[in-house]
Amino acid sequence: MDTLNPDSTWDRLSSIAHLLHQAATQVWSDADRATADSPLHDLGLGVYLAHSQASTLLPEDYELPDVDAERLEERTPLQLLTDAEELTRPLPLHQPDLIHGSQLVVDLCDLIREARGLGY
Repeated sequence: MDTLNPDSTWDRLSSIAHLLHQAATQVWSDADRATADSPLHDLGLGVYLAHSQASTLLPEDYELPDVDAERLEERTPLQLLTDAEELTRPLPLHQPDLIHGSQLVVDLCDLIREARGLGY
């Protein structure tokens, strides 16, 4: 599956979940090397929670396709968050099964701002 060119709502959400998983993994890796009071811990938790939000929006029987993780590792957490936010733009958030997607968009924007503030 091409992570940046999904062709359906569920594929799009799946791509967002993959991007957020990779971003969370990278931020937590950086946080492990930082001091205990580093704001990276907060950012890592926020990204992980956003990943959970995106995953929760998917239908229960939806199977996440495999993605090329190496390709995602080349991007910074900020780039991954920005890519995820861009993928939310065409989502039909007015549909009843995606009504909570609006909060995901808001949270992604907050995480992007926070990541920029931390120098990502």
